[in-house]
Amino acid sequence: MQSSVLGGPPGDLWISPSLVFLETSMTAIGIVGTKAGFVIGADGRMRATDESRTMADQVSLASETDEARKIFEIIDRDRVLAYAVTGFVKLGAFLVWEEMRRKIAFLSSRDFGSCKKYVTALCDRLTDDLNQAAASHTTGPLPAGTYKTERGDAWKIFDIFTVGYFKGVPSLIVSQFYHSNGIRVDCDVNSYPYKSTLLSGSALVKEAMYPERGGVADARFSAYTKQLSDSSSLQDAADYVKGYISACSSDLAREMDYDKWKIIGGHIHIAHVAPSSFEWMRPPKQLASHL
Repeated sequence: MQSSVLGGPPGDLWISPSLVFLETSMTAIGIVGTKAGFVIGADGRMRATDESRTMADQVSLASETDEARKIFEIIDRDRVLAYAVTGFVKLGAFLVWEEMRRKIAFLSSRDFGSCKKYVTALCDRLTDDLNQAAASHTTGPLPAGTYKTERGDAWKIFDIFTVGYFKGVPSLIVSQFYHSNGIRVDCDVNSYPYKSTLLSGSALVKEAMYPERGGVADARFSAYTKQLSDSSSLQDAADYVKGYISACSSDLAREMDYDKWKIIGGHIHIAHVAPSSFEWMRPPKQLASHL
């Protein structure tokens, strides 16, 4: 039974005072928190990993597309949220997206004091299900050998990015699922300041566009680069997100980071999450999920 297809393993977490960066091999995601709400974007490419392609079934291969929807909303009485997942979203017969939707529906009528408590409850239930599936061999072997956690003592499985408003309070949360022994899955749920900027994709492209600690940006990426400030508009934030995702699939990225370039691309979709609304700024080609 194959370990994973479609979605791509997550990678190293990089944090600065204003920018959170996650290196991932298959999905490019951008998030910008502003006074007017959150902007979140993702590429549309879904591909089986090279390692799993030879064992992938026809259903998985038929799901490959450049028009996948990767951003979804959660809207109910006290929350307007958007979430996206990157990593191994299919573990044998265990489908992460389907299980997430079940948990979201189950928790929709429950009351929580904060967005982090809500996301933690969702992730705890998802972790329990993953461990039961792993124990019964439903998942197949848990993915290993690709990306280590920041501590370097465990293997990452997938990340969930959650942004939006819970009882009117802005939240940006990253949940990371991992294992250390191929047997038990664990999860860390971390909150970040709501005005943070998050990028997930090619680390080499990120560093070329937005270098750390006074480094010089690569002028070849100037057409994709957008500087943000406290006065930046929602369109500025959307341009920033689109610029980075586009850069990850550009010809320059092909030269710089071929392994990431070949599995990031397709139609970019971008949403705006406000205290009382979820709206597409750049809608996906398909409103249904391909996962």
